[in-house]
Amino acid sequence: MPKVGIEAMYVYSPEYYVDNAELAIARGNEPKHFTEGVGVKTFSVPPPNEDQASMAATAAHRLMDTFKISPNEIFRIDTPTESGLDASRALVSDVVGMLELVYGTGSLSHVLGYEQKFACVSGMERYLDTSAWFAASWNTTKYALIVATDVAKYDLKSKEEPTQGAAAAAMLISKDPKLLEIIPGAFGAALRNEKGDFKKPGGRTVAMVDGQKSYASYLTEMKLAWLNFQRAAERTGLMMPSSDHATIDEIDRAIYHNPHKKMVISAYASLLMHEWRSLPRWKDVIAAIGEEPSREGMDDLTYYMSDPYQDFRRKFMKSKAFGDDFAKRVGSSVVAPELVGNSYSVSVFVGLDSLFENDREDLGGKRVALCGYGSGSHAVIQANVVPEGFKETSRRFDLMTRLNSRKKLSIEEYEEIHSGTIPPSEWPAGASKRFVLTSIGEGGTRAEGDRLYKLAD
Repeated sequence: MPKVGIEAMYVYSPEYYVDNAELAIARGNEPKHFTEGVGVKTFSVPPPNEDQASMAATAAHRLMDTFKISPNEIFRIDTPTESGLDASRALVSDVVGMLELVYGTGSLSHVLGYEQKFACVSGMERYLDTSAWFAASWNTTKYALIVATDVAKYDLKSKEEPTQGAAAAAMLISKDPKLLEIIPGAFGAALRNEKGDFKKPGGRTVAMVDGQKSYASYLTEMKLAWLNFQRAAERTGLMMPSSDHATIDEIDRAIYHNPHKKMVISAYASLLMHEWRSLPRWKDVIAAIGEEPSREGMDDLTYYMSDPYQDFRRKFMKSKAFGDDFAKRVGSSVVAPELVGNSYSVSVFVGLDSLFENDREDLGGKRVALCGYGSGSHAVIQANVVPEGFKETSRRFDLMTRLNSRKKLSIEEYEEIHSGTIPPSEWPAGASKRFVLTSIGEGGTRAEGDRLYKLAD
């Protein structure tokens, strides 16, 4: 089987942001309640002339420009998103239209195009499916292009408001990849019918969320996916069971879907509790924080929502054993997401970029688990390995530099943008090599919903 995975990537996030400490004060809260309790220091805000399609096209164009990729080298373009712009037309159509403003009309007319939705896990699904396409040798050119793109938007003054954000990640999929290589067969998934955790019925752009159930659903699906991943890891020889050995010990880095850092910490704590519970090291944990509460008569969802379990998990999260393991295996992947905020289907890939830009160890040869989750409810876990020559690609990443040079919005400016009353044409074009939305067709006309774009230069 050929080696397949990510050849190169580019993560784009809007050039405007809200400081969550300032937002907390404006909402009558202590700053640390948002920045530490939630775990989002700042979140990116798309201006009125930027949307999911323009972000995707900007990320794709900058990736192609940085790595000198020609349109005729790309056979398919996938645009996973949970916040699409039309109930019929695929977002990829607008992305291709924008790219052809640069590369010429018809330059991408040969590609297959997709838009995929399964909440926040759709980016991971496209990564796996497109890589499988390559493994089957169906791709007729050198690359496929995946562009995950999303805007997380919640009501003003809601509990979810500090977990907003936006980003797009463009990834080239290829054989013999330079950045990240899939380990065949080291894969686990879980799927369950859950209606009440998170949804956008009737074309809503702002989600309906049950925070407690969303948390518990995330933990439940990630556990079930991990159990399936364990079995797959044993079948493929990735790990061999022993009396003092956990599956996670064979994974050097783990990157989680990241709505906000506190949720990642909770998910990783839940995983370690499950992984360590039957191992000798668990005795030291319970000696320090006390016995785990009984779950008799409760299914996973009910147990994860119970107060005794949540109290125990919080104690475990404050323990040195957990803190040391989290810092080593997960810590470098949450640095950028703390500044971007929630980006739905993109968040795992923001974490992947963060790993390459912020980890202090040589990642060559390290095993990396990508752990995706989508409400509704579905989890996917895939093991990968970093090729030895990864630095040739990762040294070109500059997400952290761009995040630290964004423009801060006042709370008043942010609320005005959030209201959606500013026409795209009244906002400055901004940074170069960025696609901008110029107009949206008015309702009741033949042009209703038609979005026009241009490249800012």
